[in-house]
Order: sequence, then C-alpha cells, then structure tokens
Amino acid sequence: MTPGGEGRRWRLLLGTAAFAAWAPPSLVGLPLAGLVLATRPRSTMEWGAATGVGVLSVGLLLLPASDFLTGFVRAYTVLVAAAFVAVALLGPSQEPVLRRAIRAGLIAGVAAVALASVQLGGSVWDALHWEARRQASAAMRVWVEIEPRTFAVYEPVVRFVSDTLPATLALQTLAGLALAWQWHRRVARNPLGPPLAPFREFHFGDHWVWAVVVSLTLWVTPVVATLKLVALNLLVALGGLYLVRGVAIVVACSAAFGIAPVALVIGAVVAAVLIAPLLFLVPGLATLGVTDTWLEFRRRLKTPA
Repeated sequence: MTPGGEGRRWRLLLGTAAFAAWAPPSLVGLPLAGLVLATRPRSTMEWGAATGVGVLSVGLLLLPASDFLTGFVRAYTVLVAAAFVAVALLGPSQEPVLRRAIRAGLIAGVAAVALASVQLGGSVWDALHWEARRQASAAMRVWVEIEPRTFAVYEPVVRFVSDTLPATLALQTLAGLALAWQWHRRVARNPLGPPLAPFREFHFGDHWVWAVVVSLTLWVTPVVATLKLVALNLLVALGGLYLVRGVAIVVACSAAFGIAPVALVIGAVVAAVLIAPLLFLVPGLATLGVTDTWLEFRRRLKTPA
C-alpha cells in the first residue's frame, strides 16, 4: 500500500468516526453493505466486509425504538440504502456521487413519509417535529444544568433544532452515502464507479446559489409559515454544503502555500473548544463557499502568474 493510500485510509477512518458521533452509523454501514454486494463479490474479504458491516448495521436498526422519530429515521435508512444502490446500478457510471445521493435521499424521503402517513393516518411532520422538539429540549436541559448561562439560548436552540430536522437528515444522508461510496471503493474489487474527487476539489453546481437567494427572500418576508419553514431547511442544507465548499477552499489554499494539514486541524479543534470563534468562522466559511461561485478561488490558484 502506498503512503498516500495509507493516509487516505486514515482520513476515511477519522471521517467515519466523526460521522458516527453525529449521525446513525447505519447510514454508512447499510449502504456500504449493499454497494459491495451489488458488485457481485468473489473474494473472502469482500464477503466478510459486506456481511460484517451489514449484520452490524441491521443489528443497530433492530434495537428497541422508544419514539416515532427514531423509528422513522431507521425506516428511512433502509429505504435510502436501497435507493442508493439502485441509483448506482441503474444510473450513468460517471454520474457524480453527490447527485446520486441527492436522488436517493429524495426517493427514500418521499417513500418514508408515505409509509408513515399510512401508519399514522395524520400529519407526519407534526409527529416528527414534536418528538424532535422533545429530544432537543431534553438535551438542552442537560447543557443548562452544566452551564446555567446557556439558559438564554434554550428556546431558540430547541426551536431551531426541531424546525431544521429535514435539513439535518439530508446533510447526514449526503455525508453517510459519500463515506459508504468511498469505503466500497476500498473494499470491492470491481467498484460501481470512480472515487470521489479529493476533498480540496469539492464543489457542486453554481446554479444552487439562486436557491439560496430565493430561500433567503422567503425567510425574511412575511409569507405562509410553511413556506418559511421550507425556506429555512433549504438554507440550512445548502448552507452546510457551502460550508464544506468553503473548508475545501481553505484546504486547497493551505496546500498551495505549504501550510501543514495538522495546523488546520489544531485550529479547528481550538475553535470548537472555545466555541466563540465558531460564531465567526462558520458563517465566514459558508460565505467563502458562496462567493466561490463567481470568484473561483481554486481555479485562480492553478492559473500561472
């Protein structure tokens, strides 16, 4: 194994560990098992990886669910894994993984809501929103007990977290499917498509900036509450993607100027621990990602002086 390959493996391991701390691990494991099986594995390693990861993921999904939100997310996980494998098999071989993941997420989301509607016979969103609010409230109460000064943001945080449940699940889906794709590339002898581009090259269609403009307009103007909620979720989802794009620009610029990646990691850890710098860093990076639509920073780095 080459040193570069070893480095990529460790980055993939760290990325997976970070994802598991933020989202259900089965959002990586189940799609990974499905992708490897879809390649028609022949080696013991392929079968072992697919079986082991698949059994572990299914085991996590079969744990007792005490609330409707957990059950919904688990059903969605199964549906999105199946949809992603189907899209990978039936779609163009060179189609970007991000586009495949978005399509699979939309298919699974519609299917999960339809199934939940049949079960509930009422508003799925009301039930999910209530449960998300209850869980966010319980988590914030713990924080308030640890740090009483956070009581001032108790209600805004609970409201924001519960209102942006769809956007959070969408971002978790994109991240989980991207990790699953990269792992399947490492495990399968005949993967279903090319790997993701290096992180420093991360980008997506520039036309999405107009979705940000429309969402901002809807969010700040007096319109129907449902439209404002949709606009907020679209802003959070796209904001997350533009944030990642901004980070990719910083990584590319750092590499161009000889700044070690470990320095960026240390800076990010310090900012996360102090919290206050994040209030400026996160919006700044997202704005950097948005302005890249017109300024194309990485292309300028490659252009000879």
